[in-house]
Amino acid sequence: MNRDKMLGALYGAAYGDSFGAIVEYCHHDDIKKHFPNGVKDYTESISFITKGIKLGHITDDFGSSCYIMQTILKHNGHFNRNIAIEAILEWSKDKEVFEKYTGRTTREAIKNLRKGIVINEIEREKHFIGKDTNGGAMKVSPIALLAKDDEKKAIQYTLDLCYPTHYNSSAVSGAAAITVAICVALKENATIESIISSAIKGAHIARLQLDKEGFSSFGPYVEYSIRQAVDLVKKATSLDDVIRILYEEIGTGMQVNQSIPTVFAIIYATNGNLNDALYCAIHAGGDTDTIASMVGAILGGFHGVNVIEKRHIERIIGVNKEYNIDKLIEEYIDMILE
Repeated sequence: MNRDKMLGALYGAAYGDSFGAIVEYCHHDDIKKHFPNGVKDYTESISFITKGIKLGHITDDFGSSCYIMQTILKHNGHFNRNIAIEAILEWSKDKEVFEKYTGRTTREAIKNLRKGIVINEIEREKHFIGKDTNGGAMKVSPIALLAKDDEKKAIQYTLDLCYPTHYNSSAVSGAAAITVAICVALKENATIESIISSAIKGAHIARLQLDKEGFSSFGPYVEYSIRQAVDLVKKATSLDDVIRILYEEIGTGMQVNQSIPTVFAIIYATNGNLNDALYCAIHAGGDTDTIASMVGAILGGFHGVNVIEKRHIERIIGVNKEYNIDKLIEEYIDMILE
């Protein structure tokens, strides 16, 4: 495995998260009004969720990933459902990113975990209505690296990671698409086409597995939504046109059948250019930090860490001192490469 590509995936996830936080859950019209020349660098947040956040500070997306890495390191590179539960419960004690930014689905799941309940049978009977969100997908970058180019293992790790909080066919399918995409992006012979096609396959396999286990949920299948999203942006004539298609025709909400297809539409439309991709992710509005974080992880892994300006990485490390991000990432990658 290529160390620079691994660094790129993790720092790309952190960069996208912290950059997207500037306009998290802002409407695209409000973004255009506040930033008529576009958001091209870190600037003061206009989001009601992240108002006052330090420039470069991570939110729940990469914050949760830090706890996953810490817990996997603690268990000497092993990962399973019990380790996932341990990591999630440890993250829930975080007074910074968890308390401020974590979504409703995760909070409800953690309340149940503290009672010793993993699967809420009432939610299961309702086919997990409203639980088809991207809280699993947002934090898969560490397990994508841990899978070491093994797409089958990447899918199993995704099931394990989602088990404590997002164990339904939609949420897991969306998360698997991102895990497999990062896993493939890390390969030396990766292409934009291979990343997208592998993500579609990963989403399909994960959905079938959850359906087989009896954890079916409502909503369009993620694998088909990805295909449709990519087809939609093929008609775009400019980045502004891509952005319009994202918010008008695909959707940028936290639901996996919106946010996950948007990730791959952006990657296809920009031909994997990280700066253009993040520009689209941010200016389309909605769940910008999560979409940008997933885009950043995939394209950071595809290109390698040098695709991210050094000053941005230095800012992320300096602002997030409580997580020792540079040391954590180095130790995590060292463990995988041993």
